[in-house]
Amino acid sequence: MPALATNIDLQNAQIGNADILHLWSFEGASNATRHQDSAGSADLHAVAGEGNVGGVPGNVADIGYEAGFNGGQAYRPSYVDPAQSSTAGAALVSNTGLFTSPNRFTIEAVVRADQKTTGSAVNYIFQTRPNADRGYFLVQDEAVGASQIGSIIGNNFSDGATADTYLGDGVWLYVAAAIDLVTTPGQASADIYFANLSTGDTLLTQVANDRTWNTANPSTLAGTPGIFGIGAFAIDRNGDDIAEAAQEFFQGAIDSVAIYDTLLDGTALQGNLTALLEPAAPPVSEAAPLALLATGGLALAGLARRRQRQDPI
Repeated sequence: MPALATNIDLQNAQIGNADILHLWSFEGASNATRHQDSAGSADLHAVAGEGNVGGVPGNVADIGYEAGFNGGQAYRPSYVDPAQSSTAGAALVSNTGLFTSPNRFTIEAVVRADQKTTGSAVNYIFQTRPNADRGYFLVQDEAVGASQIGSIIGNNFSDGATADTYLGDGVWLYVAAAIDLVTTPGQASADIYFANLSTGDTLLTQVANDRTWNTANPSTLAGTPGIFGIGAFAIDRNGDDIAEAAQEFFQGAIDSVAIYDTLLDGTALQGNLTALLEPAAPPVSEAAPLALLATGGLALAGLARRRQRQDPI
């Protein structure tokens, strides 16, 4: 049986990209490493939500870490009871000054998605909102039986771009959005790509081509720092640029999130998907060429001796 690739293979490809800005892979045995941005400086910290269910609040100790895609490790935000409260739980967030939405960028994630059962409009894979315009770059939308992954950018909360629908719980998905905030002033556009890993997709499907948002002015997101959440909506109640709470937690686990300072096209993203699914060929051992050289040297020496015996004196 051939060896399987893992998310580690994908991470190696991501780190090798000169345009990588941020990479959260949630690996390690301690929170110091799990929360680390291995490509930048936007490290995460855990916060609880502000709600409760029957007097039981969210607890950062309930944030989970579990097996990732074919190995590695994934992070699971916590809910007390998603059917009763979208604010009772815990997740990972970060403060203002550590992340700034680039002018043109690509966000890429591998997630294990469950069906959405909360009463909130959406749950979040990655979001920032430094002003009135929403940078909900990857969200989980819709209800049980028709849950979807997509993007919402701008100031119209109902204007979401759907990546695709998935059925059931524990569904492994690859999703990427190449987002342009500045080429057309006052407008954002995105190309969105999707693969259902649980159903055996090996090729990306482009599910949105130049999808646009122009409510309010989404271009103001570009270059503006703000708090952000991975697996939840980050909250700054005190106006001090510190994310101290969260809500609307992603239902499922997040294996990795990467952000690049460029618009990656379908070919480049397909290369990343292939890295996730197909392990790289092992390097050629240095011993092999040396062995061949030694064998070749012995053969040449033997040939020379035979010629010496055959040549007349």
